[in-house]
Amino acid sequence: MKKLIMISALALGAAFLAGCEGDYWSSNRCSLLDRNHTFTKATVMYGNTNVVYEVVAWKDYDKSDVVQLWVKDGSSPRGHKVVLTHYSRVVMENPNPKYDPKY
Repeated sequence: MKKLIMISALALGAAFLAGCEGDYWSSNRCSLLDRNHTFTKATVMYGNTNVVYEVVAWKDYDKSDVVQLWVKDGSSPRGHKVVLTHYSRVVMENPNPKYDPKY
């Protein structure tokens, strides 16, 4: 009986994972059930100045227009810093995506 339950669980897990597409596994978005969200560059607007960052990871929030970015920063002791900004103040892009979109 335990073997049957284990085999059923493995089959269900394999069927679930077979539905994954795109760069889900290499995404840098801090979310478990989202895919095709790998951004490598972010331009953040500070007043009249635009700063371009290399994105390490990012997260957005339900019912909110803010985005939190972990970006590379050589002056930081850990090598990155966190920027919280509004979506109207940032442009995120990936000029060389690993996968084509699947519609």
